[in-house]
Amino acid sequence: MMTDNAVLKNNSIIHFSALRLRAGTWLKLSHFLGEEPAYDVEFVAAIHGKSIFVSQPDAPSGGIRVGDQYAIYGFNGTSEFTFAAEILQLQDGPFFYAQLTYPDAVEVRVVRDALRVNVSIPVLVMPDGSSSHVSGAIKDLSVKGAMVESAIPAGRVGDKVSLVFSTEIDARGKVDLDIPARIIYVRKLDGECVFRSGLEFGHIARSDELILYYLLFTHYAKITNEVGAAIMQLKKNATP
Repeated sequence: MMTDNAVLKNNSIIHFSALRLRAGTWLKLSHFLGEEPAYDVEFVAAIHGKSIFVSQPDAPSGGIRVGDQYAIYGFNGTSEFTFAAEILQLQDGPFFYAQLTYPDAVEVRVVRDALRVNVSIPVLVMPDGSSSHVSGAIKDLSVKGAMVESAIPAGRVGDKVSLVFSTEIDARGKVDLDIPARIIYVRKLDGECVFRSGLEFGHIARSDELILYYLLFTHYAKITNEVGAAIMQLKKNATP
């Protein structure tokens, strides 16, 4: 039996209310049939047991239709979650929002061992107390740390630095992050003028932490959708 006080474990099934979503939490809507791109929306509110409300996607004609069903993904700051919902109503101005069915259940996976994704994000590594910086690219990212590649070492092991980089959130555009970190290793690739630096994040501002979760989930969902589409194509090709 599910309870709102259920302990969240990997692949737990809980009530929607147990997520305790805050207004403004980013969600991603993915069409069940894979016919359309995924859409980024913000959670607005919920009427317990009746419906939930989200912002309309920043896309031509809103991008979604009444009666369509979507798989909805997101992070609540500690866990990634997914549930199914149908679009009940689309409200036009002055406030554009979508009303969805209230989910019967939500599948949750606690991010205990931080999810890591391969990325390629330009970054400045800035030593504490210095105006200098090292330019590089984040190649591996999680909510706990990152691996940066650069033409010169990002610093020395134990150095405290800040990772300064930008990312895109569809509904908000460009957002900037400034993540405190500590260098835990520096390695030079054999035969190449490339250094890899491993960094462990320090205390991250709540707003930056949520953006990190969103960024990670976006990359993870993209990979998952690509794999799912490939499997569906293989099944289609195998059908006599």
